[in-house]
Amino acid sequence: MDIYEFYRHINKGIIENFVSDKQEENLNLEFKTVSDADFSNREDRKNFAIALSGFANSSGGIIVWGVIAKKNKQGIDCACGFQEVEPLPLFISKLNQFTGQFVNPIVEGIEHKKVISSGDKGFAVSFIPPTDSGPHMAKAGVDRYFKRSGDSFYRMEHFDIEDMMGRRKKPILSLCYDIERGGSISGPTGKRYECHVIVGIKNLGRGIAKHVSLALGLSEPYHLDDFRCHTGRDVSFQELESPGSNKTIYSLGADVVIHPKLSLSVALIPFEIWETQKDIKDIIIDVEIMAEEMRTVETKLVIRGEEIRSKIIPKEIESI
Repeated sequence: MDIYEFYRHINKGIIENFVSDKQEENLNLEFKTVSDADFSNREDRKNFAIALSGFANSSGGIIVWGVIAKKNKQGIDCACGFQEVEPLPLFISKLNQFTGQFVNPIVEGIEHKKVISSGDKGFAVSFIPPTDSGPHMAKAGVDRYFKRSGDSFYRMEHFDIEDMMGRRKKPILSLCYDIERGGSISGPTGKRYECHVIVGIKNLGRGIAKHVSLALGLSEPYHLDDFRCHTGRDVSFQELESPGSNKTIYSLGADVVIHPKLSLSVALIPFEIWETQKDIKDIIIDVEIMAEEMRTVETKLVIRGEEIRSKIIPKEIESI
């Protein structure tokens, strides 16, 4: 699932899970609160401008408004509580109004959506895509350029700005996935479904991705399996030996590339689900993505058990 697909999937349940799981902020995810829904607070306006600049000048990102973040023992900001926005319709209106005013040049493709908890109170979620039209300056009294690194925004140096102004179009690679159901076997307690998640890489940038490699680490009880054996489909990635590593390494041949907006399947995660099964463990994937002319991307992808169940179990059974 790429950043935009993740943005579209975010709902009240996922936001609540962010807090219960103490979700860490990362390269593409930021939690923010606001003092007033009308953006009358100067610091709120500056924070929004910095986030617009930082995400657009990097690999894009998502802001979840209404979630409190504090540093954990490792010094990484993580979700720890709620400070819901009210009135939410006014806040969404202000986000749309200031999006074109708080960054220069304007970033195309920014979206904002509301996630209502009750009445006109709840959360807002902002999607900021990566662009090749930068660098983008944060306005609202900031007048500086920013980039995203880890879980923070940092002020760009002169050489960063020079590099962006003269750079070639580059690839932006993100992990994507698809949950599929295979056959089923009937037993004394109902049907058992054979399932798998196909993991792939999608190129969100405007440059061709070359010499692509991917490292995947998987949470128990899940494991990676042979792609061709299960699906009968060809795959361009070759599995490599990785002595001393808990991750499986995949590499794309030098003569194969990923064009912009296209994706390639990489690996497969097989598992089984009983139709009466309620507790499905989340699939947690530690990811490193490497390619020519691209910084190594290190992130964590979580595929929620409830999402898996909703894709696999027929609706008529789900409603029973």
